[in-house]
Amino acid sequence: MRRLWIATLVGAMTVSACAGVAGAPASPPDPAVAGLATNPPTSVPAEVRPSIVPARPTATTTPSEPIPDAMIGAWYHPAPAYWWFLRAGSPTCVLVAHTDVDCVAYQLVGQPAYVGAATMAGRVLRIRWVRGYCAGDRTNFGTGVAGDTLKLFDLPDDCGGANFVLSRAGIGTTPNAPPPPAN
Repeated sequence: MRRLWIATLVGAMTVSACAGVAGAPASPPDPAVAGLATNPPTSVPAEVRPSIVPARPTATTTPSEPIPDAMIGAWYHPAPAYWWFLRAGSPTCVLVAHTDVDCVAYQLVGQPAYVGAATMAGRVLRIRWVRGYCAGDRTNFGTGVAGDTLKLFDLPDDCGGANFVLSRAGIGTTPNAPPPPAN
């Protein structure tokens, strides 16, 4: 529905803009399309309408659980990158993710971090990103933890597209993690 709404809006703007450029008189806008820019259809749920990321985002509208203790902490990926799974109330969750639930930060070394509120639904990790290229969107991962290895399996129909095998940072030959993002 969101894509249809955006496509309709873009189409209306394109037709309107092209008519003026070609020198043809612009026809009055279709009343069904004219109000879309300021009045999105009410049948579209608020969480899928384009909007500014809320100051206190929630990770999901379905029942949720905190991140399991086995996942909490810093994890390393050979990209090189780090993932931090943090408890609600940590400085990263409060100051960066602006959430009162657990949060996640993912950072490729030398680049800004992606940060989001995080909850679990069974073995599915649900991240509502507030910073990074997926800001305002969500990513869902199937999860598996075995000792010092964490596997994240990207699920379809979200902002994502990669699977990750992570090692707990600072264990054995795995590098120590820097502190999680604080701003």
